[in-house]
Amino acid sequence: MKCRPLVEQLRIICWVHVLSESDLIPGIGTFIACLVLALELGILIGIAINVLFILYHVARPKISIENCVTHEGVEYLLLTPDRCLIFPSVDYMRNLVMKHSMKQNLPVVIDCSHIYSADYTAAKVIECLIHDFSARKQALFFFNLKPGVVTVFQGLQPKGFMVFYSENELDDLIKAYNKGQVETDTIKDMSFIAIGSDE
Repeated sequence: MKCRPLVEQLRIICWVHVLSESDLIPGIGTFIACLVLALELGILIGIAINVLFILYHVARPKISIENCVTHEGVEYLLLTPDRCLIFPSVDYMRNLVMKHSMKQNLPVVIDCSHIYSADYTAAKVIECLIHDFSARKQALFFFNLKPGVVTVFQGLQPKGFMVFYSENELDDLIKAYNKGQVETDTIKDMSFIAIGSDE
């Protein structure tokens, strides 16, 4: 009877190992710290390890990258972050966007459907990102950006900040951008362009 709890705990460790090996690291670290140091210190070390893991995952959002084609056959790069843009995740996203956009000189669309909030640091990084794309004469668009996040980004008034809310209008937006690049500076001189907004 006394062996059952031990067997159950070993079974849990086996399941954690199978499902998520990274979860074993805080557990093993806590166990070793509790053996070597006082129990209270061991638990505090386990908490610290767990917090570091959480911070690492916050700083490294998952970003799906796809090559897509519009209705009129224009190829573009679609990047979809899975969470909000806050420090330090936004810097990681910027590096990833720059890396993939420089490999293939295509218009880039950032799908912001999962971005519900952003801070000042995110706005500054987005401003730098827009400036880098503008210097390379490569189109950068934001799709489905929430009004609250738009307000944060607009606060810095980045030149060429383009947002659209309907996939059907991407062709028109790319055409307008290319026309502005070749013939006029209309798009470059505008701080904010909202196409297809419900507002």
